[in-house]
Amino acid sequence: MKNRAVIALIATVGGIVGGFVLAELIGILGFLLFGKAVGVKYLPIILPVLGAVVALIFTSIWKPSKAHDK
Repeated sequence: MKNRAVIALIATVGGIVGGFVLAELIGILGFLLFGKAVGVKYLPIILPVLGAVVALIFTSIWKPSKAHDK
C-alpha cells in the first residue's frame, strides 16, 4: 500500500512538471505559428490528476512476476 502511494506521488509530481513544460511548449509554438497566445488553460492541473489515476490503475493491475526456481 505504501508503494502505491509513493508511485502516485511521483506520478503527480511528474504530471505537474510535465504539464508546465507542455503548456509552455504549446504556448511558444502557438505564438510562433499563429502570432497569438494559444494553449490549454488547465493543463498543469489536468496532467497530475491523470497521471495519478493512471499510476493507481497500473499498480492495481500489474503484479510483479515471481522468480522461477531452477
